[in-house]
Amino acid sequence: MQSILQIATAVYLPIITAALVGVLLSLVLTRSGRMVRNQPVQELLPDVLARFLYLVGIPIGVANFIRKAEFNPSVWISPVIAWSAVLLAIFLSWHFLKGSAKPRSKSTKASFTLLSYLGNTSYLGFPVILLLPQLGPQYFSSAVLYDILGTLVAGYGLGVFFAGQASRNTAEGNTASVSRSSSSEAGLAMSTTKRDGAGALLDALTEVAKNPTFYAFFVGLYLKTLNIPEWIVSGLGAIAWSSIMVALIVMGMRIQQLSSKLNLKLAIQPVLIKTILVPLVLAAALTGLGLEGPQRLVLILQSAMPCGFISLVLAENYGLDVELTVASILLSCIVFAFMLPVWATLFTTW
Repeated sequence: MQSILQIATAVYLPIITAALVGVLLSLVLTRSGRMVRNQPVQELLPDVLARFLYLVGIPIGVANFIRKAEFNPSVWISPVIAWSAVLLAIFLSWHFLKGSAKPRSKSTKASFTLLSYLGNTSYLGFPVILLLPQLGPQYFSSAVLYDILGTLVAGYGLGVFFAGQASRNTAEGNTASVSRSSSSEAGLAMSTTKRDGAGALLDALTEVAKNPTFYAFFVGLYLKTLNIPEWIVSGLGAIAWSSIMVALIVMGMRIQQLSSKLNLKLAIQPVLIKTILVPLVLAAALTGLGLEGPQRLVLILQSAMPCGFISLVLAENYGLDVELTVASILLSCIVFAFMLPVWATLFTTW
């Protein structure tokens, strides 16, 4: 009971408060009916904030928290675990789809697969790891490695490849165009031009190489070697925590704008894979391998994160199943809220 109360106070309260601020802000802006550059202000503002976070806020936050994080050789297992989770989720999604009695379109199958393995390991994963009483900034390095060498590459690399393949198959005999995304996890502008698989994969890997968070990780490592004045340390900390809160506000705005498209019936299976099955298998494997303590908990939580907004970016850019994607993102957030105390209790105590 005490653990649940600690999680509620330290994690749920700030996250839900910030997300509710985003929801209310989006509602107020929607009712105002204001337009900026022929775009509703409630859609433009989260795009602008997300772009700022992508270029400035999150990288500064990552560099700051990496500067304070503990490093040991075992943290480099994070990318291995991240890709193990990705491959396991793809395998499970393939079996779920194969065993389905109802035929699914190529676009739905692609969205199902993406939702099964792409998690919100930055916008939600970072604050959960930082705020959880059992963890904190000292264990942030494992979370960042999981995100930038796992989720980031699996999303904008492998994810773009999957989405491109499904889009080309769906587009055969069609001339439907793909709309530009208005809700991007990182404000990333992707080309909507259909290219061959190798070209799409090259574009995706180029975007990964351009991601500022990737370089912020190494900047943080360099900062560990410097004796930084206290006023700079305080400034970096303020920017880092402010960016985390702004990211949660943006997430709240996204959720409010997505809620009108909710249809949970479609989402149960990919959410089950993403938030329950994959974390359980990884937890058993990590425990069997002798990994325990806070680092095990970080890896389990990152693998259990709700479906990432990057899935929506890909769905909107490549003409995939947006309805399934929206429903899965929202349902997975609810499931994760219920499961967080379970993961924290089970894998902190033994």
